[in-house]
Amino acid sequence: MSVVTEPGTGTELLQPKVREREWVRVPGFSGGRTGNNGRNTGNGGGDGEGGGGDGPTGSPSIEPTGIGADVLGMLVFIASEAVLFLTLTVTFALARASYPEWPPADQPRLPLTVSVINTLVLLGSGAAMAGALRFIRRGRVRSTGRMLTAATLLGILFLVVQGVEWVRLIEFGLTVTENLYGAVFYVLIGTHALHAFIAVLGLLYLVRGFSRGAYTREDHDGLVMGGMFWGFVVLVWPGIFVFVYLL
Repeated sequence: MSVVTEPGTGTELLQPKVREREWVRVPGFSGGRTGNNGRNTGNGGGDGEGGGGDGPTGSPSIEPTGIGADVLGMLVFIASEAVLFLTLTVTFALARASYPEWPPADQPRLPLTVSVINTLVLLGSGAAMAGALRFIRRGRVRSTGRMLTAATLLGILFLVVQGVEWVRLIEFGLTVTENLYGAVFYVLIGTHALHAFIAVLGLLYLVRGFSRGAYTREDHDGLVMGGMFWGFVVLVWPGIFVFVYLL
């Protein structure tokens, strides 16, 4: 404390003596300065009060991570489509339970061998898409392009084989209006084929964008969303295949 005299009165007053704040560098803290009371008061990148960002040059910046709005929207869409396929499967399973013989004796048998091979084609396409996403995260652009192209071509092949299969079954008399057997096949397989067709169009769009340099290691959300939808189409197929072709 210090004693001062108030001007014009002669009255002596006690006034606290203000010390200059001391600044202390905390070891290992790359943010701002810390006062002698131990609180962060500087402009650094720490978690204390008043953090700003004038830490040492070259210090790593910490950015918030999370799911983008586009990716979250795709997840919600995929969840709704999964509910659709589950509903169709359960509905037809309950209807089938009333049939004493399945498949009906007068209906053509589904081509199992060709369908198994086609399933492997689709799974290979999904694996190629997963490889494309893995390579783009590592910055391997050429490998990403090759994997993306392979996924697209295998997806197209899957659709072509299914189309040929449908034509032959229709020629043998299996139609959607014939009986429940035909309805199960064409509704379930047809719904999946529609999703696969839309997804392949999306893959073609991704290939076009990739050839123009639209996706990089730092910015490839479009590739991620396309891969998510194609992955859903690929993964839902084995369950449909077992239900329609094997059970």
